[in-house]
Amino acid sequence: MITRGKQCLYTGVVGLVMTAMFLALSMRSGSNVPVPETYSNADSTSSVALPATQREEIDLPSHPSPAKPVANPKTKQNIQPVRVINEKPAVEASKYPEWWLRAWPRSAVASLLGVFVGDQPLFPPCQDGNQGQKGYTFVEPRNYLARSKSPCWYEDPKGGKGLRCAPYFYLAGVAKGGTTDLYRRIRLHPDVMFGTEKEYHWWDRDRYGSSSKDLGSGIVNLQGGMSLRDYLSRITGRDIREVAAELRDGGSSVKVFSDGSPSYLWDSFYWVALDGNQGCMEPRVITGHHIRHFYPAAKIILTFRHPTPRLYSRFLSRIPRTPEFRKATSLDFHKFVVNGVRMYRECFEKWSIRHCTYNHTLYQDAKVRLVEGMYPVFMADWLRIWPKEQMLILRYEDYSQNMESVLRRVFDFLGLAPLNRTQWDVVLAQEKYNTGEMYEKVGKMLPETKLILDQFYQPFIYQFAEIMNDSRFLWAETSH
Repeated sequence: MITRGKQCLYTGVVGLVMTAMFLALSMRSGSNVPVPETYSNADSTSSVALPATQREEIDLPSHPSPAKPVANPKTKQNIQPVRVINEKPAVEASKYPEWWLRAWPRSAVASLLGVFVGDQPLFPPCQDGNQGQKGYTFVEPRNYLARSKSPCWYEDPKGGKGLRCAPYFYLAGVAKGGTTDLYRRIRLHPDVMFGTEKEYHWWDRDRYGSSSKDLGSGIVNLQGGMSLRDYLSRITGRDIREVAAELRDGGSSVKVFSDGSPSYLWDSFYWVALDGNQGCMEPRVITGHHIRHFYPAAKIILTFRHPTPRLYSRFLSRIPRTPEFRKATSLDFHKFVVNGVRMYRECFEKWSIRHCTYNHTLYQDAKVRLVEGMYPVFMADWLRIWPKEQMLILRYEDYSQNMESVLRRVFDFLGLAPLNRTQWDVVLAQEKYNTGEMYEKVGKMLPETKLILDQFYQPFIYQFAEIMNDSRFLWAETSH
């Protein structure tokens, strides 16, 4: 029996739906990649933020019963449990490999997947949670102007001076899922302000002012981060003048600002620095909480792609700017994949899938961005934070096949004015972005690499379709 160290996981009963899934332990792993007994870097399998007293092995804990409704102190609104998992599983439990059935329920959130929390933590406080130093707290919402579609406010309300605006919507994921092309076309709508760039990364990176190396070494006392004021100045750019003029002259504005950082969904690696996560081995509070608290009415757009080709596309895009990848070939990618899959499988043997997914050291050591395709871990969290009606979930494959149809859904979701045919012609006439020149230089993914990735990602795909209650996310029709 592995000893239980100090940790933030709680006892209780695993929820009915998840319990049914985890009974079928006779299924073989389904992966041809060997799984050594220990990870080559022992410390890397533990969360980068763990105090020394928590760097112990743990047994397989049970989990708390779903939390009772709680009141949001800011809105005074009761947060009711809402199911996001099918009552009747779309995927038979026997299709999940044994390693998944062992690792998934170890998480503190495994039995809480249907409990909506809003901007409240995802699970109860961790043991010794009040012993750590206070981390980054929420940015408090402003008194947003009722007649502005974007969340805007005056720093000097009486004088009507110092107009500030924040994003009305976020294109929050995922990288290599068509976000750059989609975002570029969205900004061609006359009511969508252009801003200064596509990706701002304030909520997940620039706010903290520290490199990933600092985070990997466990440093949480971060300094020199970008201010909210500077972030908002980048969001609005000179377009703030147009909104200010509309508000001044007409009393209202339908113009919207946005943030197209595709890492907000998954990049919560600075969770160790967020207040509320003290003493925890996986996050109670993530990036999505902070965005939600600041502007609860924000709209979230997410576009997903089958994780296997997405990973290769991500790898190719990093070759020009990553010294280690400069002369990389498809064979090099294969070697990175084999090593990365091994690392994660070893971590899953000890810890919950969620713990390993949010482990920044493991993310770095794996070289290739395997974690970005572990969609159900992140969506299970975000669906507990954001009402589903405020989220538009798309597929890259659908966008590639019928761009106009998807864009119409996007504009309708954002509540933007309909475009005339001339405007549509401008939006659709743009040359596709990131069409993949590196494919010609490096070549296609090796078949054996594809097989390894398909096997590794298959349970994630099953669980993602289950969480989304949408069989399209099984990608059954996709040839990749």
